[in-house]
Amino acid sequence: MDSRQLRYFLAVVDNGSVTRAAEILYVAQPALSQSLRALEAELGTALFRRVPRGMELTPAGAALVGPARQVVQSSRRVDETVRGLVALERGWLDLACPSDLAVDPLTSLVARFRLLHPGIRINVVDPGPNADSSTVLRSARCEVGIDYLPLDESKLATHLLGRRRLLLGLPAGFDRTPAATFPIESLAELPLVAGARGSVVRDELERVCVQHGFTPHVVVEVEHEHNVHLLVAAGAGAAFLTEPEARHAERRGLQVVRTEPELGRDFGLVFRTGPLSPAALAFVTFVTASSERFEDT
Repeated sequence: MDSRQLRYFLAVVDNGSVTRAAEILYVAQPALSQSLRALEAELGTALFRRVPRGMELTPAGAALVGPARQVVQSSRRVDETVRGLVALERGWLDLACPSDLAVDPLTSLVARFRLLHPGIRINVVDPGPNADSSTVLRSARCEVGIDYLPLDESKLATHLLGRRRLLLGLPAGFDRTPAATFPIESLAELPLVAGARGSVVRDELERVCVQHGFTPHVVVEVEHEHNVHLLVAAGAGAAFLTEPEARHAERRGLQVVRTEPELGRDFGLVFRTGPLSPAALAFVTFVTASSERFEDT
Protein backbone atom coordinates (compact mmCIF):
# COMPACT_ATOMS: atom_id res chain seq x y z
CA MET A 1 0.00 0.00 0.00
CA ASP A 2 1.09 3.62 -0.47
CA SER A 3 0.24 6.94 1.14
CA ARG A 4 -2.05 7.87 -1.76
CA GLN A 5 -4.27 4.83 -1.09
CA LEU A 6 -4.39 5.69 2.60
CA ARG A 7 -5.20 9.32 1.80
CA TYR A 8 -8.11 8.19 -0.37
CA PHE A 9 -9.26 5.81 2.39
CA LEU A 10 -9.22 8.62 4.99
CA ALA A 11 -11.10 10.96 2.66
CA VAL A 12 -13.95 8.44 2.49
CA VAL A 13 -13.83 8.03 6.28
CA ASP A 14 -14.00 11.80 6.87
CA ASN A 15 -16.67 12.51 4.24
CA GLY A 16 -18.86 9.44 4.55
CA SER A 17 -19.06 8.55 0.85
CA VAL A 18 -16.90 7.86 -2.18
CA THR A 19 -18.68 10.55 -4.18
CA ARG A 20 -18.01 13.31 -1.66
CA ALA A 21 -14.43 12.14 -1.10
CA ALA A 22 -13.74 12.24 -4.85
CA GLU A 23 -15.07 15.81 -5.01
CA ILE A 24 -12.86 16.92 -2.12
CA LEU A 25 -9.77 15.25 -3.60
CA TYR A 26 -10.50 16.40 -7.18
CA VAL A 27 -10.17 12.85 -8.52
CA ALA A 28 -12.51 10.75 -10.61
CA GLN A 29 -14.84 8.57 -8.56
CA PRO A 30 -13.95 5.35 -10.47
CA ALA A 31 -10.26 5.95 -9.77
CA LEU A 32 -10.93 6.40 -6.07
CA SER A 33 -13.12 3.28 -5.93
CA GLN A 34 -10.46 1.26 -7.73
CA SER A 35 -7.82 2.46 -5.26
CA LEU A 36 -9.99 1.35 -2.33
CA ARG A 37 -10.59 -2.06 -3.88
CA ALA A 38 -6.85 -2.49 -4.42
CA LEU A 39 -6.17 -1.57 -0.80
CA GLU A 40 -8.77 -4.03 0.45
CA ALA A 41 -7.35 -6.75 -1.81
CA GLU A 42 -3.85 -6.09 -0.48
CA LEU A 43 -5.05 -6.26 3.13
CA GLY A 44 -7.29 -9.24 2.44
CA THR A 45 -10.37 -7.75 4.09
CA ALA A 46 -13.20 -5.30 3.48
CA LEU A 47 -12.71 -1.83 4.98
CA PHE A 48 -16.22 -0.47 4.33
CA ARG A 49 -19.76 -1.71 4.07
CA ARG A 50 -22.38 0.21 2.13
CA VAL A 51 -25.31 1.58 4.13
CA PRO A 52 -28.29 3.69 2.96
CA ARG A 53 -26.58 6.94 3.97
CA GLY A 54 -23.14 6.21 2.56
CA MET A 55 -20.18 4.12 3.70
CA GLU A 56 -19.67 2.55 7.14
CA LEU A 57 -16.36 1.26 8.48
CA THR A 58 -15.94 -2.44 9.18
CA PRO A 59 -13.96 -3.39 12.32
CA ALA A 60 -10.86 -3.78 10.14
CA GLY A 61 -11.44 -0.36 8.60
CA ALA A 62 -11.85 1.25 12.03
CA ALA A 63 -8.57 -0.31 13.15
CA LEU A 64 -6.78 1.13 10.11
CA VAL A 65 -7.84 4.77 10.68
CA GLY A 66 -5.25 5.68 13.33
CA PRO A 67 -2.21 4.10 11.62
CA ALA A 68 -3.35 5.53 8.27
CA ARG A 69 -3.47 9.08 9.66
CA GLN A 70 0.04 8.67 11.07
CA VAL A 71 1.39 7.40 7.74
CA VAL A 72 -0.26 10.21 5.75
CA GLN A 73 0.96 12.82 8.21
CA SER A 74 4.51 11.43 8.10
CA SER A 75 4.38 11.43 4.30
CA ARG A 76 3.24 15.06 4.35
CA ARG A 77 6.18 15.98 6.58
CA VAL A 78 8.61 14.33 4.15
CA ASP A 79 6.97 16.14 1.24
CA GLU A 80 7.22 19.47 3.06
CA THR A 81 10.91 18.97 3.74
CA VAL A 82 11.74 17.85 0.20
CA ARG A 83 9.89 20.79 -1.34
CA GLY A 84 11.56 23.34 0.88
CA LEU A 85 8.57 23.86 3.12
CA VAL A 86 10.80 24.01 6.18
CA ALA A 87 11.23 27.63 5.08
CA LEU A 88 7.41 27.87 5.34
CA GLU A 89 6.98 29.01 1.76
CA ARG A 90 4.20 26.44 1.50
CA GLY A 91 2.52 24.11 3.93
CA TRP A 92 -0.64 22.78 5.51
CA LEU A 93 -1.82 23.05 9.11
CA ASP A 94 -4.69 21.01 10.57
CA LEU A 95 -5.89 22.87 13.65
CA ALA A 96 -8.55 21.58 16.10
CA CYS A 97 -10.91 24.10 17.71
CA PRO A 98 -14.46 23.91 19.14
CA SER A 99 -16.98 26.19 17.44
CA ASP A 100 -17.35 28.64 20.34
CA LEU A 101 -13.61 29.44 20.29
CA ALA A 102 -13.37 29.52 16.50
CA VAL A 103 -14.41 33.18 16.29
CA ASP A 104 -12.48 34.45 19.31
CA PRO A 105 -9.58 33.90 19.79
CA LEU A 106 -8.92 31.70 16.73
CA THR A 107 -9.84 34.29 14.09
CA SER A 108 -7.29 36.81 15.37
CA LEU A 109 -4.53 34.22 15.78
CA VAL A 110 -5.02 32.70 12.33
CA ALA A 111 -5.22 36.10 10.61
CA ARG A 112 -1.95 37.32 12.15
CA PHE A 113 -0.20 33.99 11.55
CA ARG A 114 -1.23 34.07 7.87
CA LEU A 115 0.29 37.54 7.52
CA LEU A 116 3.61 36.06 8.63
CA HIS A 117 3.27 32.87 6.57
CA PRO A 118 0.89 33.45 3.64
CA GLY A 119 1.94 30.22 1.94
CA ILE A 120 0.49 28.03 4.70
CA ARG A 121 -3.07 26.79 4.26
CA ILE A 122 -5.06 26.14 7.42
CA ASN A 123 -7.82 23.59 7.95
CA VAL A 124 -9.88 24.15 11.14
CA VAL A 125 -11.38 20.94 12.54
CA ASP A 126 -14.30 21.05 15.01
CA PRO A 127 -13.96 18.11 17.46
CA GLY A 128 -17.76 17.99 17.65
CA PRO A 129 -20.20 18.01 20.57
CA ASN A 130 -19.11 16.40 23.84
CA ALA A 131 -15.50 16.09 22.64
CA ASP A 132 -12.36 18.16 22.82
CA SER A 133 -9.17 18.69 20.84
CA SER A 134 -7.35 15.89 22.63
CA THR A 135 -9.54 13.43 20.69
CA VAL A 136 -8.38 14.59 17.26
CA LEU A 137 -4.80 15.16 18.44
CA ARG A 138 -4.59 11.59 19.72
CA SER A 139 -5.92 10.29 16.40
CA ALA A 140 -3.15 12.23 14.58
CA ARG A 141 -5.74 14.11 12.52
CA CYS A 142 -4.39 17.38 13.98
CA GLU A 143 -1.13 18.39 15.63
CA VAL A 144 -2.28 21.57 17.41
CA GLY A 145 -5.53 23.04 18.71
CA ILE A 146 -7.22 25.78 20.68
CA ASP A 147 -9.42 24.43 23.48
CA TYR A 148 -10.61 24.76 27.04
CA LEU A 149 -8.18 23.89 29.81
CA PRO A 150 -7.28 21.76 31.58
CA LEU A 151 -7.42 18.70 29.32
CA ASP A 152 -7.11 15.23 30.78
CA GLU A 153 -4.26 14.18 28.53
CA SER A 154 -0.68 13.76 29.78
CA LYS A 155 0.88 13.58 26.31
CA LEU A 156 -0.26 17.07 25.30
CA ALA A 157 1.42 20.39 26.08
CA THR A 158 -0.66 23.51 26.76
CA HIS A 159 -0.21 27.28 26.80
CA LEU A 160 -2.77 29.50 28.54
CA LEU A 161 -4.31 32.20 26.32
CA GLY A 162 -7.19 33.58 28.36
CA ARG A 163 -10.48 32.97 30.11
CA ARG A 164 -14.00 32.64 28.73
CA ARG A 165 -16.46 34.18 31.19
CA LEU A 166 -20.04 32.88 31.34
CA LEU A 167 -22.99 35.19 31.94
CA LEU A 168 -26.56 34.26 32.86
CA GLY A 169 -29.17 35.09 30.23
CA LEU A 170 -32.72 35.52 31.53
CA PRO A 171 -35.86 35.40 29.37
CA ALA A 172 -37.61 38.66 28.54
CA GLY A 173 -40.10 39.58 31.26
CA PHE A 174 -38.31 37.60 33.94
CA ASP A 175 -39.37 39.09 37.26
CA ARG A 176 -36.37 39.89 39.41
CA THR A 177 -35.14 42.86 41.39
CA PRO A 178 -32.18 44.46 39.61
CA ALA A 179 -28.92 43.70 41.37
CA ALA A 180 -25.23 43.80 40.60
CA THR A 181 -24.97 40.00 40.59
CA PHE A 182 -27.20 36.92 40.61
CA PRO A 183 -26.40 34.54 43.51
CA ILE A 184 -25.76 30.95 42.42
CA GLU A 185 -28.10 29.70 45.16
CA SER A 186 -30.99 31.37 43.31
CA LEU A 187 -30.48 28.93 40.42
CA ALA A 188 -31.88 26.06 42.49
CA GLU A 189 -35.48 26.53 41.28
CA LEU A 190 -34.76 28.44 38.07
CA PRO A 191 -35.63 26.50 34.86
CA LEU A 192 -32.47 26.25 32.79
CA VAL A 193 -31.52 25.50 29.18
CA ALA A 194 -28.13 23.77 28.87
CA GLY A 195 -25.98 21.52 26.73
CA ALA A 196 -25.65 17.81 27.39
CA ARG A 197 -23.49 16.49 30.21
CA GLY A 198 -19.90 16.41 29.01
CA SER A 199 -20.14 19.79 27.27
CA VAL A 200 -18.01 22.66 28.57
CA VAL A 201 -20.74 24.96 29.89
CA ARG A 202 -22.89 22.15 31.34
CA ASP A 203 -19.96 20.63 33.22
CA GLU A 204 -19.01 24.02 34.69
CA LEU A 205 -22.64 24.63 35.69
CA GLU A 206 -22.91 21.21 37.36
CA ARG A 207 -19.61 21.68 39.20
CA VAL A 208 -20.53 25.06 40.71
CA CYS A 209 -24.07 24.04 41.66
CA VAL A 210 -22.90 20.84 43.37
CA GLN A 211 -20.37 22.90 45.32
CA HIS A 212 -23.32 24.95 46.62
CA GLY A 213 -25.39 21.91 47.57
CA PHE A 214 -27.95 21.52 44.77
CA THR A 215 -28.45 20.14 41.28
CA PRO A 216 -29.29 22.58 38.46
CA HIS A 217 -32.92 22.43 37.27
CA VAL A 218 -32.31 21.75 33.54
CA VAL A 219 -35.63 21.68 31.66
CA VAL A 220 -34.27 21.78 28.09
CA GLU A 221 -31.11 19.96 27.02
CA VAL A 222 -29.55 20.71 23.63
CA GLU A 223 -26.78 19.05 21.68
CA HIS A 224 -25.23 22.27 20.36
CA GLU A 225 -24.76 24.94 23.00
CA HIS A 226 -24.40 27.80 20.52
CA ASN A 227 -28.18 27.60 19.93
CA VAL A 228 -29.04 28.05 23.61
CA HIS A 229 -29.61 31.82 23.42
CA LEU A 230 -32.42 31.27 20.88
CA LEU A 231 -34.30 29.12 23.39
CA VAL A 232 -33.79 31.75 26.09
CA ALA A 233 -35.19 34.39 23.74
CA ALA A 234 -38.23 32.16 23.14
CA GLY A 235 -38.84 31.92 26.89
CA ALA A 236 -37.87 28.26 27.39
CA GLY A 237 -35.68 29.08 30.39
CA ALA A 238 -32.53 30.83 31.52
CA ALA A 239 -29.06 29.78 30.36
CA PHE A 240 -25.38 30.49 30.78
CA LEU A 241 -23.92 32.19 27.71
CA THR A 242 -20.45 33.04 26.51
CA GLU A 243 -19.60 36.74 26.25
CA PRO A 244 -20.36 37.03 22.49
CA GLU A 245 -23.65 35.11 22.91
CA ALA A 246 -24.60 37.30 25.89
CA ARG A 247 -24.12 40.52 23.93
CA HIS A 248 -26.22 39.11 21.09
CA ALA A 249 -28.91 38.12 23.60
CA GLU A 250 -28.98 41.64 25.06
CA ARG A 251 -29.65 43.05 21.61
CA ARG A 252 -32.70 40.73 21.48
CA GLY A 253 -34.04 42.28 24.69
CA LEU A 254 -32.90 39.64 27.17
CA GLN A 255 -31.51 40.38 30.61
CA VAL A 256 -27.88 39.34 31.05
CA VAL A 257 -26.39 39.28 34.54
CA ARG A 258 -23.21 38.21 36.27
CA THR A 259 -23.39 35.49 38.87
CA GLU A 260 -21.71 35.18 42.24
CA PRO A 261 -19.51 33.24 42.09
CA GLU A 262 -18.72 33.79 38.42
CA LEU A 263 -18.61 30.86 36.03
CA GLY A 264 -15.88 30.54 33.42
CA ARG A 265 -13.21 28.37 31.83
CA ASP A 266 -9.59 28.96 30.89
CA PHE A 267 -8.62 28.23 27.29
CA GLY A 268 -5.34 27.97 25.45
CA LEU A 269 -3.11 26.37 22.87
CA VAL A 270 -2.86 22.57 22.90
CA PHE A 271 -0.23 20.64 20.96
CA ARG A 272 1.43 17.26 20.76
CA THR A 273 4.69 16.82 22.64
CA GLY A 274 6.36 14.80 19.87
CA PRO A 275 7.95 16.13 16.68
CA LEU A 276 5.76 18.65 14.85
CA SER A 277 5.54 19.47 11.16
CA PRO A 278 7.19 22.79 10.16
CA ALA A 279 3.80 24.52 9.85
CA ALA A 280 2.59 23.26 13.24
CA LEU A 281 5.87 24.17 14.91
CA ALA A 282 5.69 27.67 13.41
CA PHE A 283 2.15 28.15 14.75
CA VAL A 284 3.11 26.95 18.24
CA THR A 285 6.15 29.24 18.24
CA PHE A 286 4.06 32.20 17.06
CA VAL A 287 1.33 31.73 19.68
CA THR A 288 3.61 31.01 22.63
CA ALA A 289 5.87 33.96 21.78
CA SER A 290 2.91 36.35 21.78
CA SER A 291 2.13 38.17 25.02
CA GLU A 292 -1.51 38.77 24.00
CA ARG A 293 -4.19 37.59 26.42
CA PHE A 294 -7.82 37.09 25.47
CA GLU A 295 -10.07 38.13 28.33
CA ASP A 296 -13.83 38.75 28.29
CA THR A 297 -14.74 42.16 29.66
